[in-house]
Amino acid sequence: MHAFQFPRFRLIVRHELRLMAKERLLWIAGGLFLLLVGYAVFNGLLQTSLRDNAQTALTNADTQARGEQLAQLNRIMAGIETPTPFGNPASPANMGGGLGAHYAIMPSVAMAPVALGQTDLFPSQFRVTYQSKVNFIHNNDIENPWHLLSGHFDLAFVVVYLLPLLIFALGYNLLSGEREDGTLRLLLSQPLALATLIAGKIAVRAAVLLGAAVLTPLAVLLIARPQVLQAADATLWWVLLVGAYALFWFSAVVAVNAFGKSSAANAMMLMVGWVALVLVTPVLLNIAAAFASPAPSRAELATRTRVATAEAMHANAALLSSDYEHMDKPDALMPRDGTIHISGRPLGQARVERQVDDTMAPELARFEAQLKRQQALVARYSVLSPAAVAYEGITALAGTGQRRHAHFMAQIDTYHQAWKAFFLPRIEHGRAITAADFSAMPAFHWQEENRGAVRTQALRALLQLLTPALLLLGLAAWRLRRYRVV
Repeated sequence: MHAFQFPRFRLIVRHELRLMAKERLLWIAGGLFLLLVGYAVFNGLLQTSLRDNAQTALTNADTQARGEQLAQLNRIMAGIETPTPFGNPASPANMGGGLGAHYAIMPSVAMAPVALGQTDLFPSQFRVTYQSKVNFIHNNDIENPWHLLSGHFDLAFVVVYLLPLLIFALGYNLLSGEREDGTLRLLLSQPLALATLIAGKIAVRAAVLLGAAVLTPLAVLLIARPQVLQAADATLWWVLLVGAYALFWFSAVVAVNAFGKSSAANAMMLMVGWVALVLVTPVLLNIAAAFASPAPSRAELATRTRVATAEAMHANAALLSSDYEHMDKPDALMPRDGTIHISGRPLGQARVERQVDDTMAPELARFEAQLKRQQALVARYSVLSPAAVAYEGITALAGTGQRRHAHFMAQIDTYHQAWKAFFLPRIEHGRAITAADFSAMPAFHWQEENRGAVRTQALRALLQLLTPALLLLGLAAWRLRRYRVV
């Protein structure tokens, strides 16, 4: 093979552009791909906007409710209003439970619309009370088949699953088509290197596809979501990841063409590779991880929770079976000298929740440890599937991956502990909630995960994509030295 020739490269690029512009089927396929990209971006923006608006509404409702509760408490202490049993802001049992509970929220990041990730399975907000953690964290059945089948169509899906297919459609006959038409021999009879010919063909196809898969979404995101400008590092890493993923599949196309098989054989080999790496390998990874470290059983967790709850209710049966004293003693609802009478039933309920939480703490720790071991196994061996590597990297940049959700859950646990530490002693000792306590109540403040860790994960994913791509290019270079034109 001759050395790379830049003037000839430009000539090949112009020639390929003219040929592709005249291909009607290419315009149809390209238009369909753009429509899919456009719909994916629209759906990502829509779902992210709905989630952001819902979280804003929850935050505003919490703020409004807290202000109304403080005003109500002031009226009660002034003797203007008579408290009700379940709407009494002076009662720590009420404020620590459903009346005063606030939402802990994980906000969206700038690049969230490119990958909805786990947002259709795992909540990004929880209403934290003094109740056991299992009551508000593990009360949603994420294994429901409807949930698993109703994932949202997003840009990550288009890039990971559909972009390789379009790369195959444009490149499966990169050399074989020229050879079968008899033009390859004529082209190489000129002062044209085979490497230059391939580079020109790949450059045109890469520019067209990456323009649709990268530049178009970025332009839309910059217009519809200006905060993307403030996340230039995440945006750049996303571009690099998509580019590296596309490079891997273009490298596969060149390597397959370098073996000198027919166009039909090339298409078959590429499709088999796509099925193996994109569909089969991730499934086998999950099966192997489930076998090596079985996933924790949610049915077992639910059963143990019910047993712990039954035992706690039995231990506090006397309190739970007591009548509501305010029925014949309405003055019991009024705070006096900083204290308030906590009747048997709410006191018993608080003790039940504390006992259940203490009993289930080791079970939840075991449950989470099992889950982390399985996820670590999948993450370790996901390098076997470029599709899995690309998807994990993209969801990490979009803030919808497993690690950021785990970071959120750790903050939820800390907030829950602070909430219980504030309210449970007040319930146990009958200490009334005062106006000064409103500013001292625990508040959830989201702390974003370390951006350095996100960049590290993106860099690792980038290297895991570039390494096999370079190996394929090396294989292609070796085979092209022995390529037979006829």
